[in-house]
Amino acid sequence: MSSLRDLKARARVSYGVIAGVLVFAYFIYHSVEGDRGLLALNNVNVRIAEAEKKLAELVLIEKELEGKVTRLMPSSLDPDFLEERGRKILNFGHDNDIVILIENQRKKS
Repeated sequence: MSSLRDLKARARVSYGVIAGVLVFAYFIYHSVEGDRGLLALNNVNVRIAEAEKKLAELVLIEKELEGKVTRLMPSSLDPDFLEERGRKILNFGHDNDIVILIENQRKKS
């Protein structure tokens, strides 16, 4: 009889330990796999790095465009640049002109 009581007492204690281990395993699993777990954090960091790379490319393009706009402003008008843009946009030129256009070799992604 006493061995049966000891067995029941141990079973009650082991139920608590098993429940504690299961709760611990649940939280560990969701800290890795959950919506806000370590894998999701890694994915967010990768997306941030891609967005920062794209931002750097766009900032470079913006600076190029700002330079072109600055050269076309009346206060700092560059006649050569104005003539070049006019020829390219309007397809205008003299009969004896030789025009060599060099396109940007910028990598498109």
